[in-house]
Formats: sequence, C-alpha cells, structure tokens
Amino acid sequence: MTSRSSKRIPRTAAIAVPLAAAIVLTGCSSGDDESPAAGEVTYPTVPFTTPGEGIGLGSEDQEIGSTFPEPVHVSEIEPIKSTELLAVGDGYGLEIGLNALDPVTGVAGSRFVVGPGIWDPVIHGFVGNTPDDPAVLAAEVWRPRGSRGAADFTVSTYSGNLLEPSEVLLPDYARVHSRPGSNAVTSDGKYFVTWDDGLYGVRVVDLEAKKESGALQIIGCGPFTWMVGHELYSVCEDTRELIQISIDDAGVPTETARAKVLPDDFVSNRTVTWADDADSALLVGANGDVFVLDFSNGLPSDPVTPIGNAGQDSGRFAGNAINNTGTRIAIEYTDSVVHPHSARGGDVVKIDLYDAATFAPVKTLDLATLGLTGISSMAFSVDGETLYVVGDGPEVEGESAQTIVGVSAETGDKVSSAEVTGTVDDVSTLLTPQVLE
Repeated sequence: MTSRSSKRIPRTAAIAVPLAAAIVLTGCSSGDDESPAAGEVTYPTVPFTTPGEGIGLGSEDQEIGSTFPEPVHVSEIEPIKSTELLAVGDGYGLEIGLNALDPVTGVAGSRFVVGPGIWDPVIHGFVGNTPDDPAVLAAEVWRPRGSRGAADFTVSTYSGNLLEPSEVLLPDYARVHSRPGSNAVTSDGKYFVTWDDGLYGVRVVDLEAKKESGALQIIGCGPFTWMVGHELYSVCEDTRELIQISIDDAGVPTETARAKVLPDDFVSNRTVTWADDADSALLVGANGDVFVLDFSNGLPSDPVTPIGNAGQDSGRFAGNAINNTGTRIAIEYTDSVVHPHSARGGDVVKIDLYDAATFAPVKTLDLATLGLTGISSMAFSVDGETLYVVGDGPEVEGESAQTIVGVSAETGDKVSSAEVTGTVDDVSTLLTPQVLE
C-alpha cells in the first residue's frame, strides 16, 4: 500500500506544476495589470486574421513562433463548383464532416463540419461563385443541455471563413423532419422549408431575416417538400391527394390547392428525390410503384399512374435518385429480399439505371461492372449527365480504398474511376449541390 502511494505522489505533482504555470500564463496574457484573485482564471480574446506568408493551415506544417497565445489564422473556403459533389463522412451524432469532392479525380476540397444530431443529417450544399456565397446549410441540434435547459435547434449556413456561419435559432418547439426529401431550400435561397415532427405540418425559416416566418399544420400529409419557386408540393397518402402549399412574400405558408389524382392502391414511402431542372419528383412507393410527378405547371389535373414497379425477385429496392434533367432514374438493390429499412436488410450489390419516362432499363451496374467490392452511396452530377457511385475498391493485401466511379447517365458506360483522397472519414453519402438563382 505504501509503495503505491509513493508512486502516485510524484505523478500528481508533475501534473500540477504545468497546470499552475498555464493558469499564470493565461492571466498574464490577458493584458490586465491587476493580478487575478485566487482561483480566478481569465481567458484572452484572440482575434482571427487572414493567413499571410509562412502560415500553415489544416495539415500544412508551420513553425512555432514566440508569440503566445499564437495568432489564430483562418482562410476563406473555396466555393463549391458545379462539377463537384458533397461527400458526407461516415458517422452520426454531434458532429459530421463533409467535403466538396471532385468526383473525376476523387480529390476532396473544402471541408465543413456540421452538428446535425438528428436521425438523418439535414444537409444541403450549393454551387457558389465566391467564398461569401452560401456553401452548406445544415439543420443542427446542439446538445446535451441537461439541467441547463432544452437543446438548441438551429439552421446554420456556412460560407466565408466557416467561423462565422449565419445561424438561425429555431423555437424550442421546432422539430425538423430529417428524412431525405422532407426539407428544402427555395431556389432563390431565401427560405428553408421543412416538415416538422412536432407540428405535423410545414415550418418556414427566413434565412435572411434569421427567424421562423410561418408554420402550417396539415395532419395526414407530407413529409415531402418538392419546391418550385415558393410553391411546395407534397402527398396526402390517406386521401390519395397531391397538395400545393404557397409561401407568400412574408414567408407564411398557406394551403392553396389539392388534387385527388393518386391511384386507389397508392402507397407512399419514407424518402423521395427531386429533378431540379425538370420540376419533377421521383417517388418509389413502399410497394415498388415508381411515380414521376411533373409540377412544372402546378398540380396535375389528370390521374397519376406509376411508370413501372421497382420490385425484383433477386433483392429488395433501396435508395433511389433522379437526375436534374428528369431523364434518368437510378435505383439501388440489396442482396436480400428483406426491406432495407430493416436491420437485416442486406448490402447494396447493384444499381439499375432506368429511363425516367418509360422506366425502360438502360443498364445494370453490379459490383463487377463498377469495379467495386461494396457500394456506399450514389448521386447524379449537377448537369445530370453522370451518375457517380462511391464504395469499396478492389482489395489489395486485405484492404480496400474508397473509390468513386462515374457512369454515363445516357448509356450506363463507365467514364471515370478514382480513389477518394483528402477526406478524414470514409464517405457514407453523396449529395448533389443545388444551383441557386
């Protein structure tokens, strides 16, 4: 017992000395002539500046200077290009990192770290021309708060130097629905629109005024936000209706029309995708029925019928996407007939490319065709001409590097393949950035 105590005492002393020194240094660096009271610790406010010559950022090495605390330097981000995708890192919880990614070379560029903390990360990326243009928007939850109060729900837009995002603090009662397709940013970048789990309706956030501008409870509809300008279109499954919700100049949503045009056996699903240039929505129902809904002229007046069914005996359909031009559909398939929402849903082993008008098959992209050993995610390019698939590359000495493969949307032929480099975490999701007006 004595020998253990004697070993612990020097270790405690060794830790205490640097800690005390750190407190003294911190007090001195504050610039306050008066010595702090016993037990009081003060922290200096360190401004950040644009890096000059000899300053290293990120992974770049930099010599340690003689100024303490060291100056904080931050650079402006490179805006996301129309030829890039967003690569969301693998993970869940308080922080998720993502990068702008050149899908042809596989090289990652600007990195963002957001704090979704929601079931599915709510992340939107935007093509920009300058660093000050919106680059990434995320609905975030900052927690834990515990006895200090409720969590902080925010909608944050990252641009510029990333240390000063434009942040909208949402009301405590806001609960952003997080499934893909349940929230959107209007094409002019003015509003963030989402279905809300607590409201059972639509909530609108004015991104410029930095406040909630309106909300509308609509029980039995949603949770999809297909946006054409300031017009929102969605589904009311029980009544077999499509619904239109208009957002006025003050950001207030109002139900303006309904059309009972869905078939009697219509079945909805959890997620949907959107063809931005064609103003068309893709909905693959839970029963496999594939709908492409055209909202370019408002609500359809004629009955809507599926263009086909995605069901196959070989495996279950999983994720899906439609390109921005509304000409091609891609649907993932697992190696199991169990629904992919199940914990035993199997692995994605192929992607089938279809014509978006007739559902005629264009090409089957299995692992061998893609040159991959696993599929993580897929997304179409901004111009809709290429489908990119990210996954595990061929194994080399028991290890495989993440690889991104480009496929012609028109023919299904492979046009590029590159190892993904420059990311911190493995890529779990590819997102197509939005072009704002």
